[in-house]
Amino acid sequence: MGGLFGANWPSGRTIVTGSQLGEAGLGRRVLAGGVKHGLLHQPWRGVYIPRHLWLALPPWEQDRCALVAHAVAGRGVHVYTHFSAALLHGLTVWGRGREVHVNIPHQSSPSRQPADVHHHVAALGSQDVTTLLVPDAGAVRLTTLERTVVDCAMAARFDQAVVIGDSALARGVDPARLQETLLTMEGRRGVRKARRVLAALNGSSESAGESRTRLIIAELPVEMPELQITVFVNGREYRPDFAWRDRKLIVEFDGDTKYFDFGPTARALVDERERESALIEAGWHFVRIKWKHLERPDEVKARILAAYQASRRNEAA
Repeated sequence: MGGLFGANWPSGRTIVTGSQLGEAGLGRRVLAGGVKHGLLHQPWRGVYIPRHLWLALPPWEQDRCALVAHAVAGRGVHVYTHFSAALLHGLTVWGRGREVHVNIPHQSSPSRQPADVHHHVAALGSQDVTTLLVPDAGAVRLTTLERTVVDCAMAARFDQAVVIGDSALARGVDPARLQETLLTMEGRRGVRKARRVLAALNGSSESAGESRTRLIIAELPVEMPELQITVFVNGREYRPDFAWRDRKLIVEFDGDTKYFDFGPTARALVDERERESALIEAGWHFVRIKWKHLERPDEVKARILAAYQASRRNEAA
């Protein structure tokens, strides 16, 4: 059966609809058999991808694949907003699940709204909407980068919104444009929270974990560390995530352990140990934070504060 799908799969496509496969001679019973025997996966209703390709994707790419599958099924009907628009723009979206967010001009009956699709009712102007060419889905309409970040800042939990906003700044989005976009939303629910989100953004954070770690540090009674500074040791260049130069204290977020099946290679682990050893020999101290630690922020604060205070005592000794 596997050879049957490979021989008849539409050329140049990865994610296809059941109708497209039907036109290629693969009927409903064949597709059902493919799913049953683990040859096909349905990332969205009526949309298929070879299962081996689905399993090869890390979890965050599976989230985007499911969204693209919705776009393939929708054939350009929808305008994607909020977290769905963020994913399509390539921004980092953390902790939001796979609910699809689309805009509709008028409120529809709740009975017609699928549980996994969130309808946002907003009068979007032409300045708020752009088009992206997405493989398999073609031209997809979605809110602009600036409108997307502001929508998420108004609707998401604070840390989730900061993660999205940080990744937008890292992409080169102008903070002034974000503020201008927010001004057009005055009077709407969430504007006050969005102001706080925009004030907290920092494009130097390179991952969701670094953004979350920075927010935890910001709650401590210490000055903020520098992000991604350059440290030279024995002629080699290092870029720690967070550092207090005067205390030679580094906080590193170990993002490679978020998804154990997509962790670091043995070579990368050796390089990491060599890097840390060189910095320790030069007098630097480390606090390492992993994904599991971020679920216990009070413990993270205690560890960082203890290291910070110890470094001050060492400096005075």
